[in-house]
Amino acid sequence: MNKQEAIEQLEWNVVRTTDFDRAEDVVVFEKAKEIISQIHEPQKVVVPKFIADSIEYCKNKEGYGLLRAMDYCDEYNDTGEWLEHNQETFALAWLFGYEVEQEKLYTVEIPNPNNTSANVLCLRKDGGKIHISKQNHKTYKQSRYCHLTESEIKQDFKWAWDAGFAKEVE
Repeated sequence: MNKQEAIEQLEWNVVRTTDFDRAEDVVVFEKAKEIISQIHEPQKVVVPKFIADSIEYCKNKEGYGLLRAMDYCDEYNDTGEWLEHNQETFALAWLFGYEVEQEKLYTVEIPNPNNTSANVLCLRKDGGKIHISKQNHKTYKQSRYCHLTESEIKQDFKWAWDAGFAKEVE
């Protein structure tokens, strides 16, 4: 059902009521709610953050239209590769809005075969900076400060990512 069909349905369900000296046309709330719930709204698509950033840049900073925005994204490796396989999703995101895909979170423990304590070396975020920290081996995986995105890890600790030390948070 679209908006026009909903309006027509509401018009068909008008009831005349009288209250003292005046008469009013009303639609019973439950009936109106039932009709409105049938209106088809396009589902927002989910896009990666780098695509959401590109859409915002093209729409708000440059004032591009859809075609120019797609051309812009096609010029760059990461967005161009994604766009090649997701043109329809990009167009739907542009037209009807989108939700940003939640990035996977990881913990990174630096292995130490000589460790005999209850602590481990891991990556931790403090004040927007990532650094190596000594944490309790039983609790660091639950600490939100140790939950990092791939891009946060790779920014200064690409070697830890490449070595396979990052483990996805469950």
